[in-house]
Amino acid sequence: MKLLDELASQLILGTDRRVPLLPQMEGPLGGLLGATSAAGVTTEQQVLRSAGILAICNDAGFLPPLDERPLPAPCVTENLGQATDSGLVSVLRQILADGPDPLRLEALRELGQAGLHLSPSHLPTALQLGQRYPHLRQALLGVLGQRGEWLAHFDPAWSWAIDGHIETGASANWDTGSQEQRSLHIARLRKTRPAEARELVQNGFSKLDARERAGLLEQLRVGLGSADEDFLESCLADRSKEVRQIAADLLARLPDSRYVGRMAGRLGQCLGHERRLLRQVVTLEAPAQFAPDWKADTLEETRAKSETLGDRAWWLYQLARYVPLEWWPQQTGMNPAELLAWLPKTDWHEAILRAWSEAIRRTENAEWALALYSSKLLKKMAIEPLDLLSHLPLEERTHQWLLVLGAQQSAVTSLGAKLEQIMQAFPQGIPETIANTVLQTLRDSLHTDARRYDYAIRKTLPEFICLIPMHCLDAAAQGWPMGRPETEYFVEPLARILAIIEQRRTLHRTFSLRKTS
Repeated sequence: MKLLDELASQLILGTDRRVPLLPQMEGPLGGLLGATSAAGVTTEQQVLRSAGILAICNDAGFLPPLDERPLPAPCVTENLGQATDSGLVSVLRQILADGPDPLRLEALRELGQAGLHLSPSHLPTALQLGQRYPHLRQALLGVLGQRGEWLAHFDPAWSWAIDGHIETGASANWDTGSQEQRSLHIARLRKTRPAEARELVQNGFSKLDARERAGLLEQLRVGLGSADEDFLESCLADRSKEVRQIAADLLARLPDSRYVGRMAGRLGQCLGHERRLLRQVVTLEAPAQFAPDWKADTLEETRAKSETLGDRAWWLYQLARYVPLEWWPQQTGMNPAELLAWLPKTDWHEAILRAWSEAIRRTENAEWALALYSSKLLKKMAIEPLDLLSHLPLEERTHQWLLVLGAQQSAVTSLGAKLEQIMQAFPQGIPETIANTVLQTLRDSLHTDARRYDYAIRKTLPEFICLIPMHCLDAAAQGWPMGRPETEYFVEPLARILAIIEQRRTLHRTFSLRKTS
């Protein structure tokens, strides 16, 4: 009997540490259970009497009364086709259950592009995945179908799937939805109707708590444009520091915004020219004092106690962090490489380097990225060097990564960490030359202690295999130097990647046949 099991599970810690919730029922049985709580009866006696009553009922085959609530409305007719191929259904079940995430995303993308939805048996697993991993939700929403949305109503933890179908104008859903649901809705709406999404955020924005205001404002990064400027300017006066900082960062991503203009004007006053050795040189001088109007633009006069910059350098850094990198060549006449050679000659290079580290994250400027990556000042910057490569065009990015992998130490150390960075640098798929180089490097060094203790590679290699081109899969499945004592540690990871290779082949084969039929 379920009631007896529930009562027993509450007693594991003892009644002195956790007071049990005794079962409540209607009818004669409820009256009998209620009688166990007579005056003078201890909690232990009450629990034991209740357990005895329930045990006798269990032996007698007692069944609780049926739920008399009406049945839920049936699911509406499905508007997508269903994946029915037995091989595909089996592979999808394996992928949803075990991943890795890049393979899940590939499978869900292929399924959605084919106009299919997951079979009913997959839906509970898919809804649980979306509950645990928000980054999978967008892909899952496209393949849950009508039945998936219908099923999501029966578990509050699956409510993320319901929000995927809130339409603009459905004010009841918007007003009563959770913070997470509204944030997800804005993120999706910004991709197609950014102005409508901004208007939704604006309406009643000041009445939300600080956490939700910040969360909704973050979603405006998608589809950000000049039409958002007025609203973002108003957020600079928000009572939450986090909201003000997000607004400033978004405005800094609009190079023609009034905010950037104000910052550039202030920073321009820090630049000068003087004659040295019969030539004009650019000079840089930090502000001598903090201007009163700066505070309205999120600048802070007082630095934190842990801050290594002095007061003037702190003010200079704050001005420079929000100015686009393109401003510097325009104002100084120097290209990025020349600016990096000039900066150490000033007294304020630490502040400016930190500002450039932040500015490069907001831009796709390949010239600046390559100049910073090649600079001797790189080790002084607050940025991971290899992250700069993601700002380069694909061909140059691939070339630079081949140089990294070809360096002498790359063959024997930290390949697992590099795989993580490679996947971040090529989110749309690993180039063939890099895939082949990595796999050959791994095969050649599999027997070394450096590879044996490179634990990161056992996690990252399966994800890496999910992103290599399909025509590289045959090579990825062959040539592994197994069967020797020094490579036995790799048996389990190899089995994992061979399974992923076969799953990707099945996906590709199944959907290719659908496209040609």
